[in-house]
Amino acid sequence: PESDPNCRGQDWVRELTAVDLWKYFRRIQLQGSTDQGIVRRAILDATGPDADNPAASSVTPVSPEELTRAFASPDQGSNAIALGRDATQDGSGMLLGNPHQPWYGVGSWYQAHLTIPGEYDAMGAPLKGFPMIGIGFNRDVAWSHTVSVANRFTLFELTLNPDDPLQYEVDGEFRDIVPETVTIRVLLPDGGYEEREHTFYHWEYGLIVNPASVAAAIDPSYAALFDGWPTPRGTVYALRDANIDNLRGIEMWINVGKSRNIRELRDAFKVIGNPLFHTLAADRNGEAFYGEISAIPNITTEKMTECVTGINALARTLTNNAIVILDGNRSECQWGVDEDAPEDSGLFGFSSLPSFLTTEYAANSNDSYWLSNTDMPLEGFPTSMGFIGHEGQQQNLRTQINHAMVAERLAGTDGFDASPGFTLASLQRLMYANRVWGAELVLDDVLTLCGDLEEENTDARRACDVLVDWDRLAEVDSRGTQVFTEFWKALSAGGSEFENAITDQSLWRVDFDPEQPLTTPSGLDLEAEGVAVRVTAALAVAVKALDEAGVPLDRPWGEVQVLPKNGVDIPIHGGSGSMGVFGAISSGLSEGGYRTIRSGNSYIQTVTFDESECPVADAIITTSQSIDPDSPHYADQSELYSRKAWVRMPYCADEIDAARIGEPVEISE
Repeated sequence: PESDPNCRGQDWVRELTAVDLWKYFRRIQLQGSTDQGIVRRAILDATGPDADNPAASSVTPVSPEELTRAFASPDQGSNAIALGRDATQDGSGMLLGNPHQPWYGVGSWYQAHLTIPGEYDAMGAPLKGFPMIGIGFNRDVAWSHTVSVANRFTLFELTLNPDDPLQYEVDGEFRDIVPETVTIRVLLPDGGYEEREHTFYHWEYGLIVNPASVAAAIDPSYAALFDGWPTPRGTVYALRDANIDNLRGIEMWINVGKSRNIRELRDAFKVIGNPLFHTLAADRNGEAFYGEISAIPNITTEKMTECVTGINALARTLTNNAIVILDGNRSECQWGVDEDAPEDSGLFGFSSLPSFLTTEYAANSNDSYWLSNTDMPLEGFPTSMGFIGHEGQQQNLRTQINHAMVAERLAGTDGFDASPGFTLASLQRLMYANRVWGAELVLDDVLTLCGDLEEENTDARRACDVLVDWDRLAEVDSRGTQVFTEFWKALSAGGSEFENAITDQSLWRVDFDPEQPLTTPSGLDLEAEGVAVRVTAALAVAVKALDEAGVPLDRPWGEVQVLPKNGVDIPIHGGSGSMGVFGAISSGLSEGGYRTIRSGNSYIQTVTFDESECPVADAIITTSQSIDPDSPHYADQSELYSRKAWVRMPYCADEIDAARIGEPVEISE
């Protein structure tokens, strides 16, 4: 369209074909695996046998930031709550969907209502470029997704034939590694083109990789152990991706949109087309569903123990099970076979994956399946189904506050409503509560420390003067949220790259207890060696960072965290998920404040059902629907979000007629 500021008139724009759409869908399916930057780099670093390429060992380490983004970014995830009849006041099902997707470009949402009369009628949000509803609702069912951190790929170490570096050994026999040279045209700055080529190397399940750059990011001394063709052990590494041939998601999401109750929705996932999401859903009948029904390599706990050995066991330990490297010399160490899994996929089938139906509730905030309902934990599953927040592991702060807020609402103790149980209004208040769980855990102790600070701790004392009056929220009128944000960032520095909560138990007065995973750790142990010094230093670092950015410490949060649109700074409530804000907003500090929001609260929906045939759905898209600065819909929903307002979604025909703001456009060939 004429209004598109990014694509209109560009010489690379051409007519879209069906093949383009399938290619794009396939790439989206690979976003948790082959399409991650660190995996692509490992593929490109595999440049063939060393004798043919003496420079093969020159790899560039990935940065710690890339590593964190790949495996455990606390702000780029999601929250979801599915409520059954026993958790709502009127006995209907109810759902909150709160994905934390990018705000711009690929991966961002747009709102849509897709109807094929008599066949399909779903409303909600697809990712840009998709023609189907990803998170949404229909007449009887509502669903949402949160990003899962289960393994989506594994590596295999292959022993090479000493007489032929393009062969590897399996069960005493040699198999071929097949080169494939790809040529592309590259646009040059002068407008001309040149051809470039790269050779990729295939084994029977995928591509050969060089993981040395990832190893170097963990510890530079490890890089040489994984580098080279062959490595010092006469081996190479190979990648197998759980989603490389997964185009089943098209069928799956179509059937999700057509489902008439929660059990039909659950059955839609049995094709294992879901690439990397937890699913939470509720229906008109008051039944709710949770499932980690997605593409996960079939690696049992026993196989993990028997087939991950030597230096590869160290890699698994150092990455908290994120990178699993199996013995490629034994066919018994290949992915397993489930009868109800897709043929030849090597994936877990539906019956092996964690899920439940309930009339109570399910909640997830990107930890594993384990505590999706605190009263019925899912246990006995391998770490490959969720290496972050796995059974018995510390839970991230959004998981903790999610369950805490649900428990308070079910007990009627949150102040939203005197009656226990959820209404649509109280679910919306929960979504916009903007509590900072990290502050609820530690701020009292920080303020105790503040009372004992020496005069020379000038910056730390300035932070204390603001935090003592802060409301411990991330509201637009909160004063001090920026101080705690930078304090928490500094306090967290040096923690594990692979977990979302602070895992350094030396900080805490009450250490993490697997028997109390949602309330521990807690309290700062100010008497422990170095803790008071570390907290004081973090306060000072926060003040220095804000001073350097020119941000007053007590300026209202809505003047500090903003979305600039057409010369207007729209106040944005919510805050960093890493410090335990349920409504996560990912925005780095720069000159003047947090003015460049990358991701976080994006498309949000609250859905329930009443006696009518129409679902009752309120939603918001924080970035607004249009990308055209001249459109009246370029900033309208952003301003509504700023005021904690919602848009009633017109689903039924009479609602659509009442809401229509223009004439229908008929598209034909």
